[in-house]
Amino acid sequence: MAESYRIIPDSRRVETEVDIRKVRAAVLAHLFYEDQVEYSKRYLDRLPDGIDCIILSAKEEILAQFPSDRYIKIRKENRGRDISALLVAAREAIFQYQYICFVHDKREKSPDDREFVELWRKNLWDNMLQSPEYVANLIDIFERESRIGLLVPLPPHQGDNGVWLKGNWGGTFGLVRNLAKLLGLAVEICYDAPPVTYSTVFWARTKILRKLYSREWTYSDFPDEPMRDYGELNHAVERILQYVAEDAGYDTAVALSSTFAAAFILQLKEEADRMWERAGSVFGIRNYRDIDVYGQRAETIRQFQKAHPDLYLYGAGSAGKDCLRMCTLLGIVPAGILVTDRKDAPDEIEGIRILSVSELEISDRTGILITVYETDYQNAIINSLDRMGFYAYMVY
Repeated sequence: MAESYRIIPDSRRVETEVDIRKVRAAVLAHLFYEDQVEYSKRYLDRLPDGIDCIILSAKEEILAQFPSDRYIKIRKENRGRDISALLVAAREAIFQYQYICFVHDKREKSPDDREFVELWRKNLWDNMLQSPEYVANLIDIFERESRIGLLVPLPPHQGDNGVWLKGNWGGTFGLVRNLAKLLGLAVEICYDAPPVTYSTVFWARTKILRKLYSREWTYSDFPDEPMRDYGELNHAVERILQYVAEDAGYDTAVALSSTFAAAFILQLKEEADRMWERAGSVFGIRNYRDIDVYGQRAETIRQFQKAHPDLYLYGAGSAGKDCLRMCTLLGIVPAGILVTDRKDAPDEIEGIRILSVSELEISDRTGILITVYETDYQNAIINSLDRMGFYAYMVY
C-alpha cells in the first residue's frame, strides 16, 4: 500500500458544507501517568462542541481530575495498557459513534529516551488533536473522502531505529500475521512493506473496526506487567490497524497538522544539513548524483587501480580530497597527488605527497584519476595529458 499524507490546517476551518455538530464522534483517551494529565487536558479541554470525550484509566485519582459532565469516565483493569483500554474497556462505547479518535499518554523508560519520547508524544497529540479547527477538519476528511478509513500520526522519526524512514516490524511480523488470521483479514502482509500504523493513536471510521472486535477480548488476553518492549499482542495490535482498514475496503493516511508539519520540515532541514556535512567529510559525497553513482564510481576506481597500481590523483582541491576519502574507504593508497603548479600547494594532503605533473615518472603501472569538478579544467588536463602522449587516465 502506497503511503498517503494529508497536511491539514489547524488555525482555520476549511471551506466545507459539513456540519460536524451533526456527526457522531468521540475522542477516547487512555491515561495512566498522573504527571501527564495536565499535558493531555490541554488538548482534551479544547475539543469542538458536539464531540464526546471519554477518559479511560486504571487509576481513580486520574479519573477524578475530570469532574466535569463534559467527560465520560470509564475505569479499567491495570492490565493490557492502552490496548485493553481500546479493545476491552471501550468496547461498548465504540460503535455508538461514526468516528472515533483514540489517544494515550506516553512516558520515557529512561532519561536517555526523554527527548525522543517528548517529540513522539507531541507528534501523537498534535497530529490528532491540535486545535478545535484541526479536529473539525479531520472529520471533514472522512465526510468528503469516502475512501479514507483511518488517519494516523507520523511514525517515529527519531528513536525506534528511524521507523518512518526505514520501516520496522519491531519483531512483530509473525504476530501480526497470526492476528490477521485470527481476525479473518483477507489482506497481504509483506515483510518488506511494514505498515505505517505504529501506535494505537488514530482517527477512524468505526465501521472499519468491526473485525478487530470480532473476538471477545478480555483483560486476560494481555500480558501482566512488566510487559516486554517488543513481541507482545499489544505490539501486534498497533500494527494491525492499517490491515483492518484495508480489509474493510478503506485506505489509511498519515495526518499532519500544518503547525507540526512546518516545524517538522525545519527539523528535517537541520538533520539533512548534518547528514550532508557528514557524507562529505567521510565519504566525499556532495550531492544526490554522488549518491546515485557512488557504488559504480567506487567499483570503477577499484578496477582502474587494479590495472594501474601506481595511481595518482590529478587535482588537490575538493574533488581530489573527496576522491581521496573514497580511496581510503576502498583501501587504496594513491602514489601521489598531481598539480599543474606547486607554487601555492602544500607538501602533502592526509599523508599523500603532492608533486607537479612535470615531476611525474610515467611507467606502464601509472594511472591518473582526474579529480577536478570544473568541466573546463577537466578538459584542460585531458588536453595536457594527451599532448604528453599519456592516455591511462579517467575522470573521477
